[in-house]
Amino acid sequence: MRPPAIVEAAVSKGLAMIAICDHNSAGNVAATQEAAGRGLAVIAGIEVTTAEEVHVLGLFPGAWAARAVGEEVRATLPEATPASARFGEELLLDARGEIRGREGKLLSAASSLSLNEAIESIHRRNGLAIASHVDRRAFSVIGQLGMFPREAAFDGIEVSAAGVASGRVAEFAGLGLPVLCSSDSHFLSEVGTGLTVLELREPTFGELALALRGLGGRRCCHA
Repeated sequence: MRPPAIVEAAVSKGLAMIAICDHNSAGNVAATQEAAGRGLAVIAGIEVTTAEEVHVLGLFPGAWAARAVGEEVRATLPEATPASARFGEELLLDARGEIRGREGKLLSAASSLSLNEAIESIHRRNGLAIASHVDRRAFSVIGQLGMFPREAAFDGIEVSAAGVASGRVAEFAGLGLPVLCSSDSHFLSEVGTGLTVLELREPTFGELALALRGLGGRRCCHA
């Protein structure tokens, strides 16, 4: 999952826009954007694990915003230890896929930010807060809390590729939020296995934000 390989996989699947949303980190976002150049739109993102162990996607207008949230999250994470190596190396890469550093924090741990704090942090950087894979039992807001908190200021929800394939999107229509689907890729072979069809003028963060709000003729067609 190195930047050039991710870009190549996305382009080969005919995708116009992807988001890089590593767990509790935005350390490889800028490298992937650089690797993509003008051939693929890469949205800066992060997937925050809240104190409740809820996964929240943050999508941002630029890498600087994603990094700001990442640093806030990182400050609350425990240090990585030799015992945590079983989760795999947490590498920081450049646009060519070469190693430029290693992460010293345990990114697989939960942060100490509450759900509301995580959403507020995303919104302070002009980002969009998406409830991750709401159809899953593990690490979804419904799975962890037993309900969907309507007072939480989510901008949308994500249904997993498996959930979309099994017809589960209709279960969440009552939430009144736009529905996205993504591959949630952890391996190159998974890139493009889930996607969202959007009507946009161009593949940019600003256009995505308009589509989620249903403004200016932009819209989420289907997940």
